[in-house]
Amino acid sequence: LAGKMKTKSGTAKGNYYLHNVRFYTIMPRAIMALAYCKQLKCLAVSREEGSIELWDMHHAPHLDRVIPLTSDADVEALAWAGERLFSVDLSGKLIEWDLNTLQPRNEQSPTGNALWCLDVNSAQTELAVGSEEGHINIMSIENDEINYKTLFNKQQGRVLCCKFDKPGKRLVTGSQGAVRIWSVAKGTTLHTMTLTNKTIIVHSLLVLSNNTIVAGDSDGYVTMWNGANATQLESNKVMDENVFALAINEAEDRMVCSGRLPPHITVLNKTQIRREDSESERWIKCMKHELHRHYIKTLLVVGDNIISGGEDGMLIISSISDKRITADEYGPFLLGECASVATDAHLLLLRYPNSLHLWRLGQARPNVRNHKTVGKIQVLQLQDTPDKLLELNAKSIQAAALSPDGNWMCYATNSELRLSRLQLEPMSLERFTENLPAELEVASHIVFSQSSQQLFLVHTATRQLRCFQLAANQVEFLYSINLGAQVKAPIRLVKLSHCGTYFVVATSDHLVGVWQLNGKESKHLLNLPRYKAGTTALALQEDRPRLVVAYADGHIVDYDLSERRFVCETSTHFVPNSETHCIKGLLLDPQKPKIVMAYNETYFYVLK
Repeated sequence: LAGKMKTKSGTAKGNYYLHNVRFYTIMPRAIMALAYCKQLKCLAVSREEGSIELWDMHHAPHLDRVIPLTSDADVEALAWAGERLFSVDLSGKLIEWDLNTLQPRNEQSPTGNALWCLDVNSAQTELAVGSEEGHINIMSIENDEINYKTLFNKQQGRVLCCKFDKPGKRLVTGSQGAVRIWSVAKGTTLHTMTLTNKTIIVHSLLVLSNNTIVAGDSDGYVTMWNGANATQLESNKVMDENVFALAINEAEDRMVCSGRLPPHITVLNKTQIRREDSESERWIKCMKHELHRHYIKTLLVVGDNIISGGEDGMLIISSISDKRITADEYGPFLLGECASVATDAHLLLLRYPNSLHLWRLGQARPNVRNHKTVGKIQVLQLQDTPDKLLELNAKSIQAAALSPDGNWMCYATNSELRLSRLQLEPMSLERFTENLPAELEVASHIVFSQSSQQLFLVHTATRQLRCFQLAANQVEFLYSINLGAQVKAPIRLVKLSHCGTYFVVATSDHLVGVWQLNGKESKHLLNLPRYKAGTTALALQEDRPRLVVAYADGHIVDYDLSERRFVCETSTHFVPNSETHCIKGLLLDPQKPKIVMAYNETYFYVLK
């Protein structure tokens, strides 16, 4: 089912309308680079149009945090040094990111021109970057800093890829027509391995523990070199053109490569070849994964899994050893709510990275006998088809919401927050610009009360929850709650109860906190016991103080806020396929409190 499942209570007990929102067509955002942190079990993913995604890989992979980028230049390479994340981009910036504030922690411009590649040595003390003009810089990253250390002799042409050897004493670089081995201490060339044609471009590199250098080039070849004496060992034609990515497992006996044509992942197996009295090792093709529709830009091998991404925007995890090719796909969806519904007005607001679309939902034909029935589900015929009423363009939209009565619309970008009055007949959107309270600032989460008379904003920088009163021609600041005493990590999910009494916050460090709202007397009520897995969905019962929480390992709990105890909890992986795709949303029926509706990217479940 495309887009979000939205519900509207039916007239009969337990009946719901489920709108299949096929018109939510988010455009693919290509994956530019991948980097994995073993200590944090965190996958960093950079996408075009400016973002770095942080995926929690402890259980079912899920998007945990997003670093918004202000530069128009896409991130070309990512690297971890322990728990520190670094990136380089075509604007020439080397940035270390603060994973808590999601802002730059250190920023350098090593060469002053575009940076194409990045690597960290095995001791995690030095970092190498390669530039457009042929400059290679070694930066010291000791003592939690970034400092200039060595500038190599300038080479001709851009440096597209670079890799340290295992001891960290030599650096291998790839460019047009050549692979070079450098002395890290002196910044001079030790060996230059020229390719058969000077126009061939080296896109990717590996340096193995036995000092073998592996290069993938624009002619479709994967070539192995002896790093000690720069002699060629073997060369395999694995693609028609452009081997953009190479990766290898920890045992260094299976290598994967991919690129433009064809968009396949080829697995090479290290094999002993016996000929008469001699033995030699060769890399032999053993598997081919046809998983992506467009070219693959980057690859990782983590354990027994291949993680791949490219032009189609899909993050795909497949097996490096299983003969039966199975794969788990994760689409380029946005962090947080991408849809907001005004039930009374039958409106749906859809959030895209750089636009908002307002739709009027379809209406079912009344009293039609020949509706199609599938099991307990009746597929209704539409009398009125969905109608797009408004499209609003803005760059880097991080949150948006529609009030339940359909009269208010609020959204936030990285730099501003806008609040508008919505009128349907005739269609108009009136933005509030004058006499606004100073507290109405950029927010990471936007929530309207069920009465549509109050607006709640989560202000990321100050970790405050701010409440505003909405009137026809006035916005009044009422009060704020400091969440900082409990919240120490980025906020992932928020939920306001139907009665407006409880506000629930879930963070990246597995906190699920509950605040009791009572104007300026609002207070922190409790924290649920921290669970080993990340929180992926929240729901509050409409007419009773019950909180339902879903976790990344498929665990679901039902917690009574007044009695402060667990009422019910499931076993791990209670929902099928939750080992690979976590529950993304929960819906509760006030008329049937024992029923929980859950959904992920592929299925919609009704649980009892």
